[in-house]
Amino acid sequence: MSLTQLTRILGLLALGCSAATPGARPHDMSAENHEAAAKAHQQASEEHAAEYNPEAREARERCALSPKAVRNACWSSVRNPTAIHARQAAAHRRHAADHRAASGALRDAEALACAGLGQDDRDISPFAHREDIAGVEPLREPSNNPKIRGTRTVGAVVTLRAVQGMTAEWLQRIVDCHIARSSALGHVVPEMPYCPLVPKGVSATVSPARGGFRISICAEDEAGGREVLARAERLTQ
Repeated sequence: MSLTQLTRILGLLALGCSAATPGARPHDMSAENHEAAAKAHQQASEEHAAEYNPEAREARERCALSPKAVRNACWSSVRNPTAIHARQAAAHRRHAADHRAASGALRDAEALACAGLGQDDRDISPFAHREDIAGVEPLREPSNNPKIRGTRTVGAVVTLRAVQGMTAEWLQRIVDCHIARSSALGHVVPEMPYCPLVPKGVSATVSPARGGFRISICAEDEAGGREVLARAERLTQ
């Protein structure tokens, strides 16, 4: 994948990151669930809009508080008692738009990352080919806590044997496709309990190695790193 394509994918996924709606960032849920949430908010918006009557009027008397024995005027005012429904309708419309944007970002990122790949490469994890896995080892980095010396586990390195027709560039495209697809599915892929590309927030880099390729898979935090490693270790069991 070129730098331009990667930049486009990251830009798509960032579209919903500034959404004001809680839970409407792309990675908060799957594309399908974002679409369901958008539909629910749209329905709520329409229900509130139906309750709003721009002609409704309600007279109210507002008297300012004052000490005893001090006369004060009581002012009358007119308000629309259904105005709250107009505000609620507008809020739900915004929430629906945020969820639609998040869903679109996830689906567009998947389409871009998987463009040009064959059906098998899109549907089957590269780690499903266990006979081509040469080894698995933890991916560690120095602890980011100054009070704790040593390293922390942030993921795994999986070494694949060279296969005919495979290049590091092509394998990177397959890996990127599966990360984008996992994001679109909300990182819930029960049929792939072994795939270390499924957890939320992972990134992966493919590099040539003697007799094959190294895939370094890094999670965004230590808990994610342990999950990535646990999944990768299942590949050799």
